[in-house]
Amino acid sequence: MKLSTLKYFVTVATENSFTKASEKLYISQPTLSRRIQELELELNIELFIRHSHGLKLSLAGEQFSLEVTKVLKSVDQLTHMFDPQSTADKTPQILKVGYLSNFNMGKMYELFELFKMACPETQFLLQQDTPMNLADGLTNGHYDIVFNLLTYVQTNQTIDYTIFIKNNLQIALPIEHPLSSRKKITFSDLSQESFILLERQDSPVIVDYVINQGIKNGFNLKANAYVKDLDEGLSMVSVGNGLSFLYSGMNDGSLADKYHIKIIDLESTNSDQNIVAALNTTNNSSLLKTFFEFIKHNSYNL
Repeated sequence: MKLSTLKYFVTVATENSFTKASEKLYISQPTLSRRIQELELELNIELFIRHSHGLKLSLAGEQFSLEVTKVLKSVDQLTHMFDPQSTADKTPQILKVGYLSNFNMGKMYELFELFKMACPETQFLLQQDTPMNLADGLTNGHYDIVFNLLTYVQTNQTIDYTIFIKNNLQIALPIEHPLSSRKKITFSDLSQESFILLERQDSPVIVDYVINQGIKNGFNLKANAYVKDLDEGLSMVSVGNGLSFLYSGMNDGSLADKYHIKIIDLESTNSDQNIVAALNTTNNSSLLKTFFEFIKHNSYNL
């Protein structure tokens, strides 16, 4: 097992892409792919799950990455053991980050880039997940930090969090709909409408919340269709197949024009739908604590 291959593995894991990793390492993509395949054959395990949209670490790959990081750190310390002056540790330090799918997380990536300017050896292992899995992963150590809905983390006493994105429920409707002239809409206004809902396994947080809100307002939501993602749902709204719920955190401001629809805030006093950055206080990583403080002081400046 070559040390260079281990370094290649860490780069692929943190970039989530052979293309990006090959550019960063200044080697060809075929060569990099071959070296990773040789490593997988040597270990007799699949380190990456490859799919049409890219790749992510397998469970074995996640475990291996943690051990590899320790090895590289030890090698770096040996390399500089007899240096006349102490040198900065240049071994990659990995933070495992979980975040919500369907949301506009550009602000999160901006924070990563800013933090890496101050701590260039930091690498982020990123994974999209459901709100419940993010909460569980934070508790069991699968994630170091998560970007999740407040309602899923606020009851856990070992979790500390900070508001990252203000987030409220919105409704998407055809541009000629009778309610489209309103500045705000209440749930009671929607009692006679039909809806396009995201599949519950893809977005349980919206589905459960809106169904409960309908019941509280004296009606059951009528679903015309269930869709896999926001793009499909808004496309159906644009041709008049129903109304669709979304969060403001999913909306980058371009969706109304893109789909030729109207998007209006739903009146609500709930703040537990805000997106927070959260960590488990039992995790003693100094890098994690530094990053969390960095989020607290910089998220509102983006």
